[in-house]
Amino acid sequence: MYGSSVSLTCQTFPGPPLLLSTRYHSSTLSVLEYCGWDRLELAQESCPYHHLGCLHGYGRATEYAFEVIPWPLACPHSVSFIRPVSALKQDVAYGLGAVTAGALVGVGLVDGVKLLTTFFPPLPQHIDEENDRPMRNAVPMPNLTLEEVHRQLMAAKSWKAPGQDGLPMVVWQQVWPVVQNQILALFQASIDKGVLPHQWRHAKIIPLKKSDKEDYGIAGAWRPISLLCTLGKVLESVIAERISYAVETFGLLPTNHFGGRKQRSAEQALVLLQEQIYAAWRGGRVLSLVSFDVKGAYNGVFKDRLLQRMRARGMPEKMVRWIGAFCSDRTASIQVNGQESDVQALDQAGLPQGSPLSPVAYLFFNADLVQRRIDANGGAIAFIDDFTAWVTGPTAQSNLEGIRSIVEHAEDWERRSGATFNAKKTAVMHFTRNARKADTTPIVIKGESVEPKEHTKILGVIMDARLKFQQHIPEAASKAMEAAMELKRLRGLSARTARQLFAATVTPVVDYASNVWMHAYKDKLMGQINRVQRAGAQAIVGTFMTVATSVAEAEAHIVSARERFWKRAIKMWIEVHTLPGTNPLSRITTRIKKFYTRFRSPLHQVAERLKGIPLWQMETITPVLVEPWRARLKTVMDKPADEVCAGWTLAVAVSSSARNGMVGVGGVIHSRSMERSQSEQKVFSFTLGPRAEQNPFSGELAAIAYALRKLPDSNR
Repeated sequence: MYGSSVSLTCQTFPGPPLLLSTRYHSSTLSVLEYCGWDRLELAQESCPYHHLGCLHGYGRATEYAFEVIPWPLACPHSVSFIRPVSALKQDVAYGLGAVTAGALVGVGLVDGVKLLTTFFPPLPQHIDEENDRPMRNAVPMPNLTLEEVHRQLMAAKSWKAPGQDGLPMVVWQQVWPVVQNQILALFQASIDKGVLPHQWRHAKIIPLKKSDKEDYGIAGAWRPISLLCTLGKVLESVIAERISYAVETFGLLPTNHFGGRKQRSAEQALVLLQEQIYAAWRGGRVLSLVSFDVKGAYNGVFKDRLLQRMRARGMPEKMVRWIGAFCSDRTASIQVNGQESDVQALDQAGLPQGSPLSPVAYLFFNADLVQRRIDANGGAIAFIDDFTAWVTGPTAQSNLEGIRSIVEHAEDWERRSGATFNAKKTAVMHFTRNARKADTTPIVIKGESVEPKEHTKILGVIMDARLKFQQHIPEAASKAMEAAMELKRLRGLSARTARQLFAATVTPVVDYASNVWMHAYKDKLMGQINRVQRAGAQAIVGTFMTVATSVAEAEAHIVSARERFWKRAIKMWIEVHTLPGTNPLSRITTRIKKFYTRFRSPLHQVAERLKGIPLWQMETITPVLVEPWRARLKTVMDKPADEVCAGWTLAVAVSSSARNGMVGVGGVIHSRSMERSQSEQKVFSFTLGPRAEQNPFSGELAAIAYALRKLPDSNR
């Protein structure tokens, strides 16, 4: 019999499938035996299904047991959070076959204390003191304004899952006109006094599965997402925007820190790393890399060290004090399978996952680790808690001393920060295409020998030592095929809806970081992605799997994979040339202008294709244009048409179109004199210029300017 938790889907009786999560042994009412003998007799006598000795009767009886006996009250014992499928045995008595991998795994009653201890582990007993460091002057930051609070409130998703109070964001959006002054006063008082209501410091935690985990029977395979009070999240968003403004305007963080910042994506970090690898190869050098991942990054933040580092980097004292209160005296409860644990105090809360403030605040926590110059001899990048550093040298053997220096620096930061690096995700690699320059000498990290790998996953991309991506492309294609097959299982979808789902759920799996590996998309690897395209076309319009890929794509009206990759490459190329000088990726544009015959990176190949683009016309786009508290232009909505037309004296309509290689504009100016009750109408049209120099959008602007110049004098 089963001695562990199992999920059954009872489909032998009419009605929707019933998902049961319970522990049972030999009888159809064993759930009652487990819950307590005192309730068993009553349930057996009153249960109309106790005589059925099959799966049908078991499902009905267990359903009845859940109705008559409240599960939290009837089960005084602690049930395991997750039971692995391998722990389930074959039930011969009831004709149930062995449960195989992929079957549903049951979730029992939450053991709140145990899970909270796993999700929020205590800090190390000894944490080294921080060395003396220079303190920069605090950046200026005035009081909150009504406009910035309103902007953050309206930008939030209206029906996103609320916290313990159960109030979704739409409630505050609807009552904002009535309570706006009170909310602003509450927010400002919270910052001035450095205190928060206890409701804002409580998190209802929902565990979500981490992807690609072998064993979901351990709590470490789940990510705790904190559902917070929505009103408190508005203030967190306001403070996060102010901190982001200070970071980008005053340069408070390292320039090679990606993630949690505008115009700094994971793909940019990967492209930057790849460019450094190709630059080393062109110089006949080997790039040796070590990658770290902080275990339980947000939850493991040492509050005192975070505040100390934020203060040293110029954050105002009010903000530092408020963030200290935000990280203090936090409580949490965990909700699993509809059951919620008791509220527990968190001795070590860190930063809650799910808070808009946590990403940018964490950047201050590990900024000292990331602060490293990128040059021909080495460098570093980080994406939130994923830290990667490298050195270059003639051979991998000559780089070992540099790698050991990086490891020593990282371990020193770990001891001073109270953080813990995830040993399983620590990797060492030597990037070279010359086997004679490679090396297999292990590196000692935290007392363990780490062997250099032939390939490892960095920011979601499996990079190999030769940058051929022969592991990443098949894995991405396999995951995308799974998504395409799930799409095929849906019935009754229109072609338009299926096409939208394909673009939203399948193509992002394949296209992720395609600017890094698209140059390797050829030969055998091309066929694997083409199979995904054909499966998607079959889900959209029902084409045969044996049809040619190009025909299937045309029938389903979907873009080919190669075309998608090139569109992303063009977009990346333009973005690189619009980045400000503070972004390290923008500095490689001068190097890209040089033509290389050997070791040409994917970005160089794109540059060769797009060399006709006038780069001098590119506008530099800064991450932050104005202060968050600066007043913006307000949007004024038009009145209904019948109200607008009732008393108008002037109406202007303009249009623009492109045809036969030319752009033309036209319009009508209709004016009316209220005194003489007369109207006058002027019509204009002209050719603006060739399509190579103009477009319909510039034509619209030209038509508006022309119409304004031609307004009657009485209406000027």
